Amino acid sequence: MRRHRWFAVDWPFSMDILAKRLKTKAFQSELTDGFVLDRVRDEFVEARFVERIEYDDTVTDPFGAEVVFHRVEYRQCEFRATKDGPGLELLDAPRSIQTMVSRLLEISDFSLAINPVSVDVLAWAVAVQKHLSTPGMVDSLQISDLSLNLGITVNAVVKGSSDVLEATTILIGGRKHTIEKLQLTLPGAKQSRMILTNAAGVKLHKGAPDQVLDAIRLALRNLILRSNKKPISRFA
Repeated sequence: MRRHRWFAVDWPFSMDILAKRLKTKAFQSELTDGFVLDRVRDEFVEARFVERIEYDDTVTDPFGAEVVFHRVEYRQCEFRATKDGPGLELLDAPRSIQTMVSRLLEISDFSLAINPVSVDVLAWAVAVQKHLSTPGMVDSLQISDLSLNLGITVNAVVKGSSDVLEATTILIGGRKHTIEKLQLTLPGAKQSRMILTNAAGVKLHKGAPDQVLDAIRLALRNLILRSNKKPISRFA
């Protein structure tokens, strides 16, 4: 499965200008990091941030002698920038993206704000099905902070061979809770399985049709446009 996560970014310039600025920080063999442009359109830019990591690996042979091997490793983070919300999509991002964020801030003359996105994951799943005109099945769902009593909460995973939404509604019983993520399965020609999270992330089966990812993006964008909530003013 491929991992996508979106962040709220209001780019202060057009995608064409963004592409030109990324080229000023292009990855080259003599540099430790930089950008590689893959595709540029009026509506979006697809690119990669590449880091070269060098280190020495010491190996001890059976006789106690140490042999040092110089290693070079390349780490990449694919991303998609768009003028409409959320603005930044990361694909299979590494654990730390701080260097990439710093470079994006540099090319924007530090006028850029990159913020995490919080989304109603159930509403997102419903919107995806609507855009695809395909009813799916929520067969797994993770709940946190379900209030049982004053000062008592529980975390739970609800899953089954059929849709679990009705059973989850009974379990929650109108109590305060947070749905962190769910698994949505789509049948037929659009057959795919995805895990949606309330941090605007998705794990999507690699064989999923392109239109499924397009629907995920469109549904998220529309949810954000309808939301009156401001993004959290910190990067996470």
